[in-house]
Amino acid sequence: MKHSGLLPVALLGVSFLLSACLGEDRSDEQPFPPTVQTLAPRVAGDSCFFYGQVLASPNSRVTGRGFYYGNDTLRVQLVSSGADVSDAFRDTVASVLPGRYFVCAFAANGMGVAYGDTLYFNVE
Repeated sequence: MKHSGLLPVALLGVSFLLSACLGEDRSDEQPFPPTVQTLAPRVAGDSCFFYGQVLASPNSRVTGRGFYYGNDTLRVQLVSSGADVSDAFRDTVASVLPGRYFVCAFAANGMGVAYGDTLYFNVE
């Protein structure tokens, strides 16, 4: 009796389906954009240190993160911290002119982008 080459493929498919069904059932959980927190910036001379934290990213890994900052004349600038395994992230901006600025942390995952609170600070 001669069997077709499809039998091994069919057996592989069945074993894949069985292994996919094992483990924790998370089908009732919905993925959401991450939850992000902007932490208080620190100013030292003409440098600004920005801090943020990803509090949660349900069922979707973080793909990018960073900060938006600016003032009335600078407009919005982006500082990208990239994706990392840690939840806390930070960045530094040097040579900032005196004035009042804002900073807002953001993070992205497969479901979208989320933003933390906008915080204001002064550079003397």
